[in-house]
Amino acid sequence: MAEHEREKSAFVFNLGDRVKIGRSGGLCGRIVELRGPLGPRGEQIYRVMFRRKPRPAYIEVREDQLELIQPKS
Repeated sequence: MAEHEREKSAFVFNLGDRVKIGRSGGLCGRIVELRGPLGPRGEQIYRVMFRRKPRPAYIEVREDQLELIQPKS
């Protein structure tokens, strides 16, 4: 892997960020883990927790499938 490709793989989202998962029907959650460049071509993978009764559920998602939810001011 070229060195300039490694620099490109910086984290876009941070722990605790609220995100909307694309193509999920409006599913929203909170980033709970930064998994690293495990996706195709070194894409970042994030672990997202979302509400589900009776317990929360988790899903691992590529960064290009996430959209940041802006906090209410």
